[in-house]
Amino acid sequence: MAYDKQSLIPIAGSAKPRRSGIFISYRRDDASGEAGHLAADLGKRFKPEPIFIDIDSIAPGADFEARIEQSLSACRVTFALIGKRWLNTVLPDGTRRLDHEGDLVRKEIALALRQPDIDVVPVLVEGAVMPDADQLPADIADLAKRNAFELSNKRWRYDVGQLCTIVERHNRSFFRHWTRPRLWALAAGVLALAGMAAYGITSSATGENGPPAGRAILVPATVSSAVDECTHQLFTAVDGTVGPLTCPGNQINTLAWQYYAKFNPLVMALGRFATEGQVANTLCSDLKNSTIGTVPKEIEAYRMSALYYGWMFALPPTENDVIRC
Repeated sequence: MAYDKQSLIPIAGSAKPRRSGIFISYRRDDASGEAGHLAADLGKRFKPEPIFIDIDSIAPGADFEARIEQSLSACRVTFALIGKRWLNTVLPDGTRRLDHEGDLVRKEIALALRQPDIDVVPVLVEGAVMPDADQLPADIADLAKRNAFELSNKRWRYDVGQLCTIVERHNRSFFRHWTRPRLWALAAGVLALAGMAAYGITSSATGENGPPAGRAILVPATVSSAVDECTHQLFTAVDGTVGPLTCPGNQINTLAWQYYAKFNPLVMALGRFATEGQVANTLCSDLKNSTIGTVPKEIEAYRMSALYYGWMFALPPTENDVIRC
C-alpha cells in the first residue's frame, strides 16, 4: 500500500497546528506491509486526525528535514516500527544505513525524540527485539529507554486496539476539541446503539431479522455464519481449488468451507468484526506460512471467509494483487 506523504502534509498556516496526529516511522524494506495496514486502521479509528507515513516519498530537491519537522509539528504520538532488518540494513557500500546522518528513518526518530510533547513508541514487528542503546547512533540512543510494544499479525486486531488506547491516552487534545453539543449527540447515539443492540439480542434469539438461532458454527469459526448454509457436491479445478463456494441464494456451501478449513488458514477464524487491515495482514501471513500450497486456494479461503462473516469491504481477490504481500 503506497502513500504520498506530500498529499498528507497540511499546508502551513500562521496558526500553530493542534497536535493530534500520528506519525508512523518505518523502513520500506523492513516493515512496509505492517506500516501500511496500521496507517489504514488508525486512519479509520481517528478520522479526521492526520496519519503521517512514508516521509521518504518527498520529491527530489525538497528540504526533507523541514518536511519531517512540519509533519511532526502536527503529531502527538510517533510509532517507530522496528522489524528484524531495521537495525542492520546496509547500503550498497556495505555500511549500516542507520549510521548515516542522512538516513531518513534516523532523522524522523531523532527529531521526534527532541520534542518533549511527542510520545515516541517503539513498535516491534515480525518478532523483532528492541535494540540496546549502544547499538544505536547517539542522537536516537534514547529510543532504547522507551517501553516497546509488540505488534503481531496473529493478534492484529487486539494489538491495534492497544495502540489506539496509547494514542487516546496521550492525545489529550483529541478529547478537548469535543464541544457540549457533540457530547450530547454522542450520548444520544450511544443510547440509540444500546437500544439497537438490545433489539438485536432479542431478535437473534428468535431468528427474526438475523441469523437463525439454530445455525451451526463451522470450525474454525467461533460464531455462526452471516448467511444461510447448504450442502453441494464439490468439483475440483486444475489449480486445486474446489467449488461451488455457494448454492443458489448465496448460501455458503459447508463442504467447501470444510475443505479449505482443513488447511487451517488464519483468515477463516478472524470473526465478524475484523478490520480490513487485520484481514489483509492475516491473508499475507497465511501466504507466507501457507499449508494450502497455492495462492488460488488462499484466495478462495479468503472469499469463503468474507461470505461467512459478511465482511463489507473487498480486498483484491486476484493472484497478482495478493502476491504483493
